[in-house]
Amino acid sequence: MAQQRSSLRVEGGDDLHAILHLLIRNGIDYGQQQRPSWFPLIEEVKGGKTGVLDNVERLVRASSNGRIGFVLDADDSVRDTWRAMMSRLRQVGLDPPPAVPPPGFVGDSVEYSARVGVWLMPDNQQEGEHGEGTLERFLETLVQEADPLLPHAREATRRAKTDHGASYSDGDVRKAVLHAWLAWQREPGLPYGTAIKARYFRHDSPVAESFVAWFRRVFEGG
Repeated sequence: MAQQRSSLRVEGGDDLHAILHLLIRNGIDYGQQQRPSWFPLIEEVKGGKTGVLDNVERLVRASSNGRIGFVLDADDSVRDTWRAMMSRLRQVGLDPPPAVPPPGFVGDSVEYSARVGVWLMPDNQQEGEHGEGTLERFLETLVQEADPLLPHAREATRRAKTDHGASYSDGDVRKAVLHAWLAWQREPGLPYGTAIKARYFRHDSPVAESFVAWFRRVFEGG
């Protein structure tokens, strides 16, 4: 059977563009005209996290003799999200996925002859509250440690809610903070991926380096 084109499936457009530009910044250059054959397609799965989980078996089956990766938010509980993913991985013949999520899972489906990778945002390990296991928590690691605007954005966002009635939900605190921070950059309000491309975010935090290493393990090697 011919090898299928590898693919990386993500929850939404913000994830797609952020990951794409992070990879480019780390030397996996999707911008070049002749891309290496191991570069996977990066595609959004409709329906967010639920859409990713509901389509695992179908997508692994369609990736027979190839490679597929999944990136989804851990949200409130990395363990609960991993258990939900484990049940899908068992259905496609991975034997057996670990009970505790590793720092970027890579395994093989013997049934479908497919390499399968799973990354839970932000880093496969951290438990969150109010949906903090998200892309935004990952992106916060890409802000320079000494950046004075990020703590100011946190305080301004907090006061916007407590003192002025801002209506963002508890689960969107980090998103509100990051968008406030992005509003104060040289070109205000850029989307996440474009802001990575513009180098407002760094590309080499430990979490980012771990993600890129996981990506290479899933798609590049033997």
